[in-house]
Amino acid sequence: MFEEHLPRYKIGCLAPLGVIGNEPYEFYRIAPPGIELFLISVGLAEFSKADVERVFAPMKSYLDQLTERGVDMVIQNGVPLPILLGLDGHDRLVDLMNAHTGIPCTSTVNAVVKSTAEIGVKKVVVANKWTDEMNHNLGLFFAREGVDICGVYNKSLKPSEFLKIRADDHMGLAWQLGRKALIEHPEADALYIGGGSWLCEPVARKLEDEFGKPVICNQTSRIRHMLKILKAWAPIQGHGRLLSTN
Repeated sequence: MFEEHLPRYKIGCLAPLGVIGNEPYEFYRIAPPGIELFLISVGLAEFSKADVERVFAPMKSYLDQLTERGVDMVIQNGVPLPILLGLDGHDRLVDLMNAHTGIPCTSTVNAVVKSTAEIGVKKVVVANKWTDEMNHNLGLFFAREGVDICGVYNKSLKPSEFLKIRADDHMGLAWQLGRKALIEHPEADALYIGGGSWLCEPVARKLEDEFGKPVICNQTSRIRHMLKILKAWAPIQGHGRLLSTN
């Protein structure tokens, strides 16, 4: 008798940081009803390949915990982790996830680059808190989908630094970096604001209103990508061009 209150889809998420905050808050505000997140923190402490390998060492245990809850798919959240591993390391990780669970598995970086390409973007400018090396690797992921990074605007911060920034200041930083990126690169078809620790979707909409170009963020690209995998995709209005474009 309570069938209408049950989730239609369950999504397992491997969240990068030790404390999970903004990601589910923003997801439930934007995503259509009937989707439930099951999150496991992998506890990334720093942006280094060694720390990524440390947190992914128990991967099969994480996956077992999620599949025991009956999830329909699993996504590895957080773009820094796969771009620190590189293309081959990322692909091996997703292959392991698929093989071990037997259900669809993907990553946020896949969601970002595939969603960007799907809406016809050929040149993207990026704004984030990552290092130059990480942004170089990010460019390889975009290039695989036929998208070129034409500019990078970053303020490189460690997780221990950016997690202390107040939410409103964090959004202000995303807006400043993103706005500068779009002003100085008019040739860009779109902007990607990288990072899931800041609340990007309102910033993306504000920049879209000013510049008339798509602004992609992790949350919107994840929602689009996951719904497509679940064969439940339909355009979502009111949350930016990426979600409103079929």
